[in-house]
Amino acid sequence: MRLISTLLLLLVLTGSASGAAPRATDEILSGVQTRLEEGGSLDEFIEELGKLRIAELKQIRGDVDKAWEQLKGAYLAAFEAEAKSQHSGTSRNENARLIRTLRADFQRVRGMGEAAMKPLLKSTSRPAVDQLRELLLPDARRILDVAGPGLREQRNMVMRLATFRQGVLEAVVATGEIDSAGEIRAGEAEVANELSGLPRDGLRIMADNFKVARKAELPESERIGIEDLNLMRLLVGQTALRIDLKLCEAARGHSEDMKTLGFFAHDSPVPGKRTPSARAAKAGTSGGGENIYMGSTSPLAANKGWFYSPGHHKNMFNSGYGRVGLGNYGSHWTQMFGR
Repeated sequence: MRLISTLLLLLVLTGSASGAAPRATDEILSGVQTRLEEGGSLDEFIEELGKLRIAELKQIRGDVDKAWEQLKGAYLAAFEAEAKSQHSGTSRNENARLIRTLRADFQRVRGMGEAAMKPLLKSTSRPAVDQLRELLLPDARRILDVAGPGLREQRNMVMRLATFRQGVLEAVVATGEIDSAGEIRAGEAEVANELSGLPRDGLRIMADNFKVARKAELPESERIGIEDLNLMRLLVGQTALRIDLKLCEAARGHSEDMKTLGFFAHDSPVPGKRTPSARAAKAGTSGGGENIYMGSTSPLAANKGWFYSPGHHKNMFNSGYGRVGLGNYGSHWTQMFGR
């Protein structure tokens, strides 16, 4: 709070220094400073901007931009220091031990027979994935939750200044692609991403998959479903699967066949497409493992349904697979795997 007060006060005094007459913008900046300190709303000062001449708006924009860059930098530096402190030293060692335990628990359940495995998928496997997500994928919300109130207060003040800055930009009709609050969130995300504990080779596969999907104009729901599966695989210590567009084609065709012909099975009545391997071959690739689902248009719902079903779960986390295809038609989904 002291840093914000000092910077804004200096900006206000700049216009009045050396006997210069106070600027018309000084009162607004002074009021903004006070409200930031007190935690009050800045709405009335944003409304006052509409009464300023264009020259005054440009002046206040310059002043606010100077303060903004320093305050944003100070907050993001404090956020980075806090984030690193939460993922270093004793905390890092404790997290590493917990990650190993959670992954071992997950793989122990996956190795069981299907009958014994089923109740543990909800009581052990899903909580393990959720906790691994928190440990290996830090995000701004969790970092701030763990941090003391000082960092949260600093963020609150900077975000309120972001609102005022955006008001200034809109008043001078100079918003363009500028998103003041978005700059803060992007900076936090960059810090969090640098602390990710996921293997770099797996992340590279996911990045490659994104490019392949976009270039091929793969339906977004199918891309998201594959990405969600790969993220879970990386969390539990397995490699990511590469997108096989031909497997996607075969999977999508089977989903459509099930919907239009009114059946729900791995065996298809369509000539030349009776088995998963036959469907993969017809699409010009190879594959064997297959999961099917119906009941929702959401890829996340399909993955969730398969996660809690022992046989499907074993397919999803089979370490012998290297390729994946996902195909959707309405509320029908087919997930295919290849080596």
